[in-house]
Amino acid sequence: MRTILTFSVLILIFCVGCTKEVPKPERNVPDESAVTPDDPANYVPHVEELVPLIDVPSVDTESETTSMVSEALGKYAAVAVPLPPIEDLTAQVDAYIAKIEESLGFLEGSIKYTEDAADVVRDAHALALVAFAIGLADADSKYKKPTAQIIAATKPLAAAKNFSEGKKAYTALKTSLTGSGDGTSLAWTDKVVDLAPAMKALPNLSSAVKRVTDTERKLNIVLGGARAQSVYSQLAAMAVITQGTIPNVAETEKPDAVAEWKQLCEEFRDAALKTNAAAHQYARDKADGKEPNYAAFSASFKAMTESCDDCHAIFHPGAIGKTE
Repeated sequence: MRTILTFSVLILIFCVGCTKEVPKPERNVPDESAVTPDDPANYVPHVEELVPLIDVPSVDTESETTSMVSEALGKYAAVAVPLPPIEDLTAQVDAYIAKIEESLGFLEGSIKYTEDAADVVRDAHALALVAFAIGLADADSKYKKPTAQIIAATKPLAAAKNFSEGKKAYTALKTSLTGSGDGTSLAWTDKVVDLAPAMKALPNLSSAVKRVTDTERKLNIVLGGARAQSVYSQLAAMAVITQGTIPNVAETEKPDAVAEWKQLCEEFRDAALKTNAAAHQYARDKADGKEPNYAAFSASFKAMTESCDDCHAIFHPGAIGKTE
């Protein structure tokens, strides 16, 4: 029996700050035997190429178990996925480390630590998925070898019940960043985090991006200064967090809708990747003295927002329009 908590947390799935009311769209779930062909024309140069993706078949009966869902994911999930620039992911790990340290600084003396530490829990789960993506990327990063150690260190941080435990876990997390790795194999079919706190990271990230990019003047300012990397990194994080939660379908309101969940996750992931690419292209054009295309960036961000609403319309219509 699924709990009320599982139902309620989906209010945060993929929310990127839309306010319009979106009706439930009719989805065309791919046939389980269908393979999406490569289309090099759609590739963005700095993003790793897409590979053929085999879609997971939906499970129609209420009697299907979580283990069967996991087996389906393991059998049909893509062996490779598109990833954002490794530099963006690496910078986002650094950003999360600094953010968690800052959040902990406000928690000393808290008498309601588990309530007050919600941001730490959210960011610890998001950090685990960003590190996970780094571990699976072909490109190198200073966090590639210690990926498994970083992920392991986020768990006690997220589970801390008081400031002392949180501080100790954060110290261990900092130590894990310089680990040498343990050879643990990683796969996108692995369930790395809990769905609820990971999904809470999406509106937090997208709202931060929207605040500094929703006009051409703002985008010019942010991409022309020291905060440009934060925009790239936050968009990159949204892409890999969404990809990393595909195995969490059993925690959704519709655990049997495996194919639809996977498709929606991939659609949002790709929309976030295109927005990341549009931001990079805007900055490159500006640096090269060309006329940057704000309309292209804005359209990409809007498509990402609409992808968010598509997911809400299927999995939880009440989430449409929520920003946090």
